[in-house]
Amino acid sequence: MRTRLAKLGTALLVTLAVTGCGPDVKKENDQLKAQVETLQKENLALKGEATSLKADAEAMRKRVEAMNQEKQALESQLKDAEAKIAIKPGTKPPLKPKKTS
Repeated sequence: MRTRLAKLGTALLVTLAVTGCGPDVKKENDQLKAQVETLQKENLALKGEATSLKADAEAMRKRVEAMNQEKQALESQLKDAEAKIAIKPGTKPPLKPKKTS
């Protein structure tokens, strides 16, 4: 009989302990769920931003490549012009315009 009361008392004590902690655990669980939701939204926003930045970087790479090609073409034209000037004996290179302040 005594062991039966001890078991019943232990079960009651465990039930009270679990029930007493329930609201705190539920509150913490709700806070963690809200935090997870916020982090998931931030993660999604960051993924979108990363995709946008990758696209911008690719566009910049293409633009730099086009500018380098244009630069090479201009350098080629400059060399051709310099060669034409060097071929004509007695011609002077064009004078640089004077700077006006």
